[in-house]
Amino acid sequence: MMQRFFLLPAFALLLHAQVLSADFAGPNQFICGTSTIMGANALGTGESGFWTVLNGTADFFNANAPNTPVTGLSYGENVLQWTILAPGGPVSDQVSIWCYNSAMPLANAGPDQVVSVPPGTAQLSGSTPIAPGTCFWLVVSGPASITDPTDPNTMVSSLGVGQNVFSWSCDNGPCGTSSDQVAIQVSEVIGIEEAGHKALDIRYDAIGQRLVFGSGSTSRSITLYDEQGRVVDQLNAPAGSGVWDLSGLSNGVYLARDGSGAFQQALRFVLSR
Repeated sequence: MMQRFFLLPAFALLLHAQVLSADFAGPNQFICGTSTIMGANALGTGESGFWTVLNGTADFFNANAPNTPVTGLSYGENVLQWTILAPGGPVSDQVSIWCYNSAMPLANAGPDQVVSVPPGTAQLSGSTPIAPGTCFWLVVSGPASITDPTDPNTMVSSLGVGQNVFSWSCDNGPCGTSSDQVAIQVSEVIGIEEAGHKALDIRYDAIGQRLVFGSGSTSRSITLYDEQGRVVDQLNAPAGSGVWDLSGLSNGVYLARDGSGAFQQALRFVLSR
């Protein structure tokens, strides 16, 4: 009888330890916001428990209750620990609470663009995700290559002539998902030989940082591109002499293209101070 008296409690403690080993602090949670209710297993007879914060922040309504409400969690991962003071000694288990920010904007792929080839490149301008939310770029149509699919302002290259479409997709966990598309229209520049420059009757004045139109030039519609193929400015000018002041532009390589004639003509120049 004495031997049975000591063996029975030991067996019960072993069985209790096996039950506690199965995530007794409750399942991991993914929430929209910074407050929730903890989901630890109920305490047994003669047991007490308490919550502690291992990573992040948390304000417990009752740190000794397995199902206490908790507020003040940090965005991202919060690691909380539930410790039970059992007759056989203390045991602990951890649970992660992932908090997503409802203030993260819906996906915005930025404005449509018009660029030229060469160079056939462009810079995207998607909305900025708020961690732990994530966003990524996908090519919807066109032969383009994306430098960094997770960068909202990534460069894209190898754009094909015509329309190239990209999708910016955002996953904000339980706060929701969204996506948006942007189109980049690519046109091919032709007639860049010196004969084209003369027919256009246009030259770049590096000292004055301006385009100068000769007296023999006809009426024209000129689009100015930067070295990434993005449209910088446009000018509709009457026939005859004139100037286009470009002193407000940043240093770099530019392309002035005239699309008003039967064929496109262009002039490349370098603006440098």
